Amino acid sequence: MRQSYTEYVARKQSELGERFDVSKLAPQFVPYYESGQRIEVRSSWGTRRGRVGVTTGWRPAFLLMARRNCIGSSDVLNARDVVVRVVAP
Repeated sequence: MRQSYTEYVARKQSELGERFDVSKLAPQFVPYYESGQRIEVRSSWGTRRGRVGVTTGWRPAFLLMARRNCIGSSDVLNARDVVVRVVAP
């Protein structure tokens, strides 16, 4: 099971202090980050499926990862993106 969003934020705040900024993390994706569910997202770049991950660093962003083992290129999620549905595993 993944760590909760609250645990993630607390850990990063202890690592990075005041520099850590969650303002780019769209709240509608928090439940899917925590659960690891596959979702379908509609955005300006089209409709895609994947799991929600998060970037590292002092100003993280949520990512839509096509597969569990994805590394590198992923779609950055923002507040304008919409979860269309949860996809069965």
